[in-house]
Amino acid sequence: MAERHAKLADGLRLILLLTGTRTGRTLNELAEEMGVGRRTVERMLAAIKEVCGGLEQVPTDEAQKRWRLPASTLSRVKPLTAAEAAEMDLAARRLAAEGLEERAALLRNAAEKLRAAMDARALQRAEPDVEAMLAAEGLAMRPGPRVHVPERLIATLREAILANRRIRLAYRPSRGALREHVVEPYGLLYGTRPYLLAARVDKPDAAVWRLDRVLSAEPMNEAFSPRPGFTLPALAAQSFGVWREAPHQVVLRFTGSAAVEARHWAFHPTQRFETQPDGALVLRFEAGGLDEMAYHFATWGEAVEVLEPPALRERLAALGAALVRRHGAP
Repeated sequence: MAERHAKLADGLRLILLLTGTRTGRTLNELAEEMGVGRRTVERMLAAIKEVCGGLEQVPTDEAQKRWRLPASTLSRVKPLTAAEAAEMDLAARRLAAEGLEERAALLRNAAEKLRAAMDARALQRAEPDVEAMLAAEGLAMRPGPRVHVPERLIATLREAILANRRIRLAYRPSRGALREHVVEPYGLLYGTRPYLLAARVDKPDAAVWRLDRVLSAEPMNEAFSPRPGFTLPALAAQSFGVWREAPHQVVLRFTGSAAVEARHWAFHPTQRFETQPDGALVLRFEAGGLDEMAYHFATWGEAVEVLEPPALRERLAALGAALVRRHGAP
């Protein structure tokens, strides 16, 4: 999912969370429900306060402050522009095209609620422009098949994540027989495939579970306390893509002709770029997931060279050799 679409969906969801509560929500509660860090919630609240106004602190005896938006606040929000309305519709279409129909439905519902809060005359003026913009902007479809995951499975997992409830997974790995596992779910990761990030009760670390290999997910009447440091942003940042393994110090060198393009990529949250005297660009980051790194950096061809670690060089070389054996001249 495009980053801007994710931010848009998160902002709308936060507004609905704040308006749908009488007792208010703490920063920690919002961060947990949104699956983001506390600082991210603070920035989003500041933006909502600037646009909507009316952000209220609910009186409470608790140490943490609780926040809410009065329902009447939405009536004072500036009307949606045609560009904003079209962007929400495009974001929902993009989510649906990626096979994430449930998330698309959530965004469509949020957009409809915001439209409902608009003045009828403003909405009437905006709708023709929205239709024109949608006709002029399309989606570049990702080629190839998309993994189908039942919407009910994602809904069940989301409910368990928000409630801190253990779930019993019937899971079939790529190799081996179907097995059941009791896991503590921490979040959902969306990439080329959707994954569950969860920790088995008998293991110290979290792992990723492909949702298309989950045959069933049964919520259990067992609550769990999140393990220290087990937040979705923290766990996801330890890996390249979704694969989790011991982190490596990764150093790559892009040629001068590829340096400009490479600098525009967000390869990893810990990345650092170093421009070289000859115009080349060195990229450094720390992460696990060598297989996924090899698959991605192979697409850069001769424009990138792996300097560290040796294991990544070996995997890229093995991948190239396998492609030559399969597709090389007889």
